Amino acid sequence: MKLFLVIVLLSATIWDVFTTAYGTIQVLGFGPFQIAASILFSALIAAFVINTARILRLRQGFVGVMVKFFWIIALAYDFYTSWIGNAKLVTQGRGDAQELILLVGLTLLVIASPILLSAVWQGRLLGNPQHQPST
Repeated sequence: MKLFLVIVLLSATIWDVFTTAYGTIQVLGFGPFQIAASILFSALIAAFVINTARILRLRQGFVGVMVKFFWIIALAYDFYTSWIGNAKLVTQGRGDAQELILLVGLTLLVIASPILLSAVWQGRLLGNPQHQPST
């Protein structure tokens, strides 16, 4: 069961990285520098999102506050560009309420997948006791 969960979350994480790059390309353009920047931004966003648990555990202080601030920016960027990617690649562009609801749900699930994948890898999601934080 854990293997299945990892495979599904990994697939959704790959889709998240792809739609983030694709959505960024849709905004920036299709030139070689724009494509390279889109791939770089997508990797950077993925790094922030995959490390959500570590970022949230950072202590307060200047560095902790700055990293958390940029993490929020990364989540917003990920949502927006994944929204664009999912809208262009998955939906039919009707813009009706049903399509909008499905697009919101799909985008939220896709951007949550790297966070959940990280939690599974760290043993936090499935209750691995040796990885649980002490109280």
